[in-house]
Amino acid sequence: MLTLRLWTFALIAFALLSAPSAAHATWSDTTAVPNAALYGSTAVFHADTAVFPQWTDVMQRAARQLHRQRVCASADDGACVPAEWRSLIDQMAGLPLMAKLETVNRAFNALPYVTAWQNWHRPMYWETPFELLARGGQCEDYAIAKYLALHAAGVGDDAMRVLIVRDTDLGVDHAILAVDVDGTSYLLDNLDPRIRPVAAVPQYRPYYAINLSGYWTYKGGRSMFAAAGYGR
Repeated sequence: MLTLRLWTFALIAFALLSAPSAAHATWSDTTAVPNAALYGSTAVFHADTAVFPQWTDVMQRAARQLHRQRVCASADDGACVPAEWRSLIDQMAGLPLMAKLETVNRAFNALPYVTAWQNWHRPMYWETPFELLARGGQCEDYAIAKYLALHAAGVGDDAMRVLIVRDTDLGVDHAILAVDVDGTSYLLDNLDPRIRPVAAVPQYRPYYAINLSGYWTYKGGRSMFAAAGYGR
């Protein structure tokens, strides 16, 4: 989590300077995700995720891996789909949405927390789900894996986004997955086995959210834009 701190501010500043205005965005925030506004803040949707190269890189790498069809016969087989992944997706088939969230949250939270430096000797490497399954990972890796697993299980971008927040209790930046169920946004968090609505987790202040459709910046309310003086 600590490695998120510096690049979070840098990415937000770059995104705000580079992104088109809300009037020129492909989708409005209310069309893309009905509950995109969190913690009393206002969410502004932007369609171009190219301003977040780490996100686009991990999505491209994951897409290549997820395109594979053959299930791995051993841990040394590097051109296949891990059996754990295939089993997880199969488990979620036909389940109601909340049961899918519980299944994917439990599966990935059971994996060990390992820093990017320990795994890759790079502080800012974002892992694909297959890499997380093989090596363990950091908070953003859990959130990405849950997002893509639910995506593979049929949950759409209109209900999900990876959320980057400030944890005011721990004093660190953090990544979680937000999923909308029946009009309420729930958080899937590697630090908590429970799936809780946003209102039950008041220590988080949102920076931005992102998915394959685009990204959202937050202003006002409990957002970090308000705390840091952005958007005033």
